[in-house]
Amino acid sequence: MKKLMLFSMLLFFAAILESQAQISAGVYRLSSATFASIGTDPDNKIFGEARVSTGGNVGIEGTFGYNFVQKEDVNFYSGFHLGTEGNRDGIYLGIPLGVLVKPFANSRNFGFLLEASPVFPTEYGNYFRAGIGLKYTFR
Repeated sequence: MKKLMLFSMLLFFAAILESQAQISAGVYRLSSATFASIGTDPDNKIFGEARVSTGGNVGIEGTFGYNFVQKEDVNFYSGFHLGTEGNRDGIYLGIPLGVLVKPFANSRNFGFLLEASPVFPTEYGNYFRAGIGLKYTFR
């Protein structure tokens, strides 16, 4: 399964490099883990990002989202996560519900992210994570 995740992440990064889209970067605190991310423009209808969880259990996660509400100052999205946790075998699936708020009229590149997600691991039972983060889009 780790080979499948690695292959998926490589395809994701290749798509980012081949596209002419903007790149976003973020730092999120979701429940008990901190994530660093890089992804496509979050203002696109469909977007994606790769996340690395830091701390005691380093893991990777691919997040793919669809913006249901797109306004100049706020986006509401849902989608799915596929990821691995550092010390566990197998992959997990999550279904995020998130809001990206861009409060500064003179800088729509910067935003605050609020996200909640039920996570369905393969071996260890289900859990719910939620948190807040910062995201910047390089245009």
